Amino acid sequence: MAKSFRMRHDAEDWFSKIKNQKPPLNTKFDLYYLCLMMGLASKSYNIPAASNSTDFVEYFVSDYQSQQNLIIGLLIQAELSDKGLSLDDKSQTKKILKDLIDPSSITNLTDYGIDRMNAYASGGFDYLQTKTPQPYYAEEFLISYVRLLQEEMDNYVK
Repeated sequence: MAKSFRMRHDAEDWFSKIKNQKPPLNTKFDLYYLCLMMGLASKSYNIPAASNSTDFVEYFVSDYQSQQNLIIGLLIQAELSDKGLSLDDKSQTKKILKDLIDPSSITNLTDYGIDRMNAYASGGFDYLQTKTPQPYYAEEFLISYVRLLQEEMDNYVK
């Protein structure tokens, strides 16, 4: 069985007031994606405990399939940055690609790649939780989320 994307129980609780406000948040993957992007931007990650998380899908849902390669590219960049590497270090970059990428899987990720993505989503949730109050209205949350993500992206390139 393939590894799955995982959502922490406390993240589901934290997002509980906005997760059914459709649109813009139509799926659990939308919430996972928000956490993942914040984790990648803030360079925050931690391994979610199996007892505190639930597998929810083994593939990129349809709304994200067209962005799958971009998301994987951001994961690769984050892993290179975490290890202090650049694309110029060909042998180390190749090793990281091999560790993360599996073109024969439905996600194009290895089990380790899925684990790393889940770790960044978990870290992104922790980061969000410390920087913003629990959301009650999706629109208000998304406005503050975009500001915070922009700040982190500005810091990322420095």
